[in-house]
Amino acid sequence: MRYLFFLCLNCMMAVAQNPIIDSLKTQLTKLPADSNRVKTMHELATNLWWNGYDSLARQTLMQARQVARKVAYKPGEIRARLALARIEADYLSDTKSAHAQLDTALKMATAIHDLSLEGQVYLRRAQLYENIMDKLPQARTLLEQSLKKFQQAHDQKWEAQAYNEMAIMKMGEGNYVAAINLWLNARRLQEKIQDWKGLRSTLPNLGAVYIKLNRYDEAMACFTEAKVVAQRLNDQMVQHFLTGRQAEILERKKQYTKALPLMIGLVKAYSDPYQPASLARAYGITGRLYIELKQYDKALDYSRLAQATYRKTVEDTQDVVEHNAQSNFGKIYLALKQYDKAAASAKVGLDWTKGVKEMRPERTEYIRQLAEAYDHLGQPAKALTYYKWYKAEADTMLNEEAMQKATVASMTYEFEKKQQGVRLKQAQQEARIQSLENDKLEQLRNFLIALLVAAAGILGYVFWSNRQLKVKNEELSQKNAEIEAALYRGQTIERKRVASELHDSVAAKVSALKWRFEAFDTDSFDEQQLREHNRLLDHLGEVYDDIRAISHNLMPEILEKQGLQAALIKLTDTLNVQNRTKFQLAVEESGEDVRGKTAYELYAITLELVNNILKHAKARQADITLARQNGILALTVQDDGQGIVSGKVRNGIGLQNIQSRLERLGGTCQIANREQGGTQVNVQIPVAA
Repeated sequence: MRYLFFLCLNCMMAVAQNPIIDSLKTQLTKLPADSNRVKTMHELATNLWWNGYDSLARQTLMQARQVARKVAYKPGEIRARLALARIEADYLSDTKSAHAQLDTALKMATAIHDLSLEGQVYLRRAQLYENIMDKLPQARTLLEQSLKKFQQAHDQKWEAQAYNEMAIMKMGEGNYVAAINLWLNARRLQEKIQDWKGLRSTLPNLGAVYIKLNRYDEAMACFTEAKVVAQRLNDQMVQHFLTGRQAEILERKKQYTKALPLMIGLVKAYSDPYQPASLARAYGITGRLYIELKQYDKALDYSRLAQATYRKTVEDTQDVVEHNAQSNFGKIYLALKQYDKAAASAKVGLDWTKGVKEMRPERTEYIRQLAEAYDHLGQPAKALTYYKWYKAEADTMLNEEAMQKATVASMTYEFEKKQQGVRLKQAQQEARIQSLENDKLEQLRNFLIALLVAAAGILGYVFWSNRQLKVKNEELSQKNAEIEAALYRGQTIERKRVASELHDSVAAKVSALKWRFEAFDTDSFDEQQLREHNRLLDHLGEVYDDIRAISHNLMPEILEKQGLQAALIKLTDTLNVQNRTKFQLAVEESGEDVRGKTAYELYAITLELVNNILKHAKARQADITLARQNGILALTVQDDGQGIVSGKVRNGIGLQNIQSRLERLGGTCQIANREQGGTQVNVQIPVAA
């Protein structure tokens, strides 16, 4: 095993060097077999994949999976399996193995109750389905499930990734506005948390959809930012993608001779290291450029290369069409006047896109090719049918793109000559109506300007008043905070006094009373008197213990001096000595330093919940978890006991006390039965970051 790992490292020395990969390899030579080693190997695999070395990335991930299993680091093993499935999504050469990886990952993520990892499994499976026609509905459902999991886990990084994937599918449908909105949602989240790895895909994709709408300035702005991110991450994959989009803009501007060298350069880049999915697309786009340059022999050669490369990659069980190539074939055969071949090629593509809304642009092109082919084949009825179909599809897909609507109009011109005069009259009438509307709009505009001036004065007064009110509110808030702090200090002093009185006075008196009873001469007691004497001693011992517990819980010394974490550790240690229920405590680093009022209230809530478990749950094990994330301090107490009968929570004194404490902290509480049995209580309190 160790030999194989070092063999992988030696192989990686042969790749094109870059500072990030070099740095990660250096770190690996110094790290022991632990969770940090697994994380570093995963990071190395990611960078290898970005630079096109998929085989080395797979080997590194398999090694990471083995190390994670050896050191019992389950999140690391799950992430390695997820990354292996993601790489396979680019190839579709062994989807059975990828799905097996995801099945195992889902079981492990569910076992450790990690909602974010569960969501990542759904997202990776959706990526496997996105290029398989009959699996697209499942892909959409999986993405919705993943988004829900990420939102429940408050994982903004992966929530943005879910938006990214959903936007890709919307773009495939031709619903560019929805795609832009989703990518903007992703971008806002990623910029908020400075997720550069997420922005590496969001920014280029956002620019690509702007190209579809002929908004080149917005597209170039996205690409400029994406280039900075790609250089920051030393990401060759994104840099190649940006080159392809630059070529697409040149193609749309009909600057084919400038676009062609860029695409030929991409063909070379994707050939070594070999990246078949990207190479197939580059072949197809190069073929398309040769079509525009009327070099049909070269166009046909590159289109065939695109088809062969794609089919060589995809496993035999996935009978799919490479649409970049298939669309080119129809265009080439139409240009060469081989209309039978053009119709046959377009039919193959159309059959695969029927009913698949994500393939609307490709379907529209196949319909156009069929209309033109049947027109030249002397079948006007079929040609007219496909022309009308093409017009309906194009109008739905292109929406407000005037240039492409004009193309649709020109396609139907020959079939609608008789209606041309009617259209002209309609256009003239619409122009007159528009002129009248413009006059009315001018009058309305003048009225609105006057209205806006008046509104501006009112808004200025409102703004000034709000500012004054805000200042007063801030002063009031400051005074309230001072009062609250003074109240807490007073409560703390009083709790200490009462605890001291209970411990030093009442407890001492009860203890003295117990000693007096123990001093009784019981030799002359009959059996009933002796039994009653023992009962009294037991009751006095219980009273003494209760007084000590109450005095301690009023203000535990360790809570005041060392904070909530230390107090919870001592509490669980004490509970595990005296009770049959086994308590486990987990406090993440972000939840360690909790003190003052928040610490006291959370400690009191924990005591109430623990007391409920001991009294009612009949549990063998209970877990207490404290963590802080995104400005929320989360306390979770769960057990494997009998749960809540009929799903009803009794509104007793204990629950009322908990609710009262949470109201003082501005927090919330959720109580529910667990699927695997027992009860789970989730307490959330907003805290400063």
